[in-house]
Amino acid sequence: MGINISDGRITLALLRKNKGGVKLIKAAGCPVPDGAIKNGNIEDAKALAKTIKKLKTKNRIHSHRTAFSLVANPTLIQILDLPKDARNNARQFVLNEVKHYAVLPIKKAAVDFCGIKSSAKSPDRRVLVVATDRQKITTASMTMNKEGLNIDAIEPAWMAYIRACYAKKIAGTFDTNRLFAIVCDGTLTLSVFRSQRLDFVRTEQVEPETLHSEEYPQWLAEKIDAVIKFYDLEASDKQNKWNVTLVTDISAWSVPGTTESLKPKLGRLKIEVRTLEHTHLTMAVGLAMKLLNVPGSGLNIDLLPQELIEAKSTEKQTLMIANIAAAIIFLLILSVGFLIAKGKRVNSHIEHNKQTQVSRNTPELLKEKALLQERITDLSEKLDVTKDALSDGSALKWDRILSEIRRATPKTVRLTALRSSDNSRMLLDGQALSYGAIYLFVDALGTCQNIESASLIGTEKHNGPEPLVKYSIRCSLIQ
Repeated sequence: MGINISDGRITLALLRKNKGGVKLIKAAGCPVPDGAIKNGNIEDAKALAKTIKKLKTKNRIHSHRTAFSLVANPTLIQILDLPKDARNNARQFVLNEVKHYAVLPIKKAAVDFCGIKSSAKSPDRRVLVVATDRQKITTASMTMNKEGLNIDAIEPAWMAYIRACYAKKIAGTFDTNRLFAIVCDGTLTLSVFRSQRLDFVRTEQVEPETLHSEEYPQWLAEKIDAVIKFYDLEASDKQNKWNVTLVTDISAWSVPGTTESLKPKLGRLKIEVRTLEHTHLTMAVGLAMKLLNVPGSGLNIDLLPQELIEAKSTEKQTLMIANIAAAIIFLLILSVGFLIAKGKRVNSHIEHNKQTQVSRNTPELLKEKALLQERITDLSEKLDVTKDALSDGSALKWDRILSEIRRATPKTVRLTALRSSDNSRMLLDGQALSYGAIYLFVDALGTCQNIESASLIGTEKHNGPEPLVKYSIRCSLIQ
């Protein structure tokens, strides 16, 4: 799911990946609640999260992995040339460069970057850098996460729009320069794609009086024309065509007038003007496409705060431990039930012997009954300590280990005990109908992905009426 928040509106897009690409399953939108966003920043994340949850519930959109548009002001977006001596430590180079931009607090910047394609003739490497105030997005993201809104990725809305449009407007345009001018939440983002690759990006704040003045189209035309003139001077030998897509906060009926207003400056160019209202859904779709790993522009920025990543990891580990505990408790309960049923059969044999006055085997049956009762008591006590045994913070994937053991256990083998004191080794005790079944079990355990090796350390005949063989197996676990 993609959630785009821009121009005072919340837009959701739920996508599903299929063989032909992606399919839009559901879409929904509503206004941003009053006071939730001020000056391009989230002020009331709790109210925003509740509104999104209501919108999901109303449209029967259940929880899914979610990409969220970046709502933070100011935001730095810049393309940097990566020196050869910095390629082995690109992150440190980027962090040092970001410090030179006064627009951001130096010690509190959230920064992410990705490599972008250079021309085939150029040996230079370039990176796209996006940075913003870490405290702003961390506070908002953590609050929304606590409200049940699970966020898996955060990226700028203009990048989501590019991803959604890439296949249709950019891919395959080797002889055309594509310029996108997107005005959203008081910020103009200009980006240029040459030969399908991002080559230029710049952001600029739009003053409110400019945005609502009659000179606004002329102002936009001058900004777009300045970028095109820069390219004409830089690569005068190339006669590539120019296509311009302008996305701005105007009404649908104003589109023809805006297009006409741009012609005096940009009449030689092919211009497409779109209202911001019509691109909200496109941006939400682009956000969802990020999580579906749909091939596209190659731009991959994620400003999800580290604190939120750690919190999500802790929640996942807690859930995993709870699932392991539930699985082991279930196995213990089954074992207790098995032994209780067997005890009932022993009692039945004893009563039968009494009634038929055949007392020859009665002492042995009574002895076995006592052993069974002792085992039932032991297993019942283990139910009480299982959670404590699993609370040591082990990073082992016990759920997978237990699942592999279950699949590897032959039908003629019974597991009665599993012990691991240091999370590097594991001891298995049980009973089998034959030695061959035990050797088969050992071989099967050795092929498990999370078990490095398995060896038989002991066998003995079971002292009871059934012809069983007791065994002990030691396993080394993969850390």
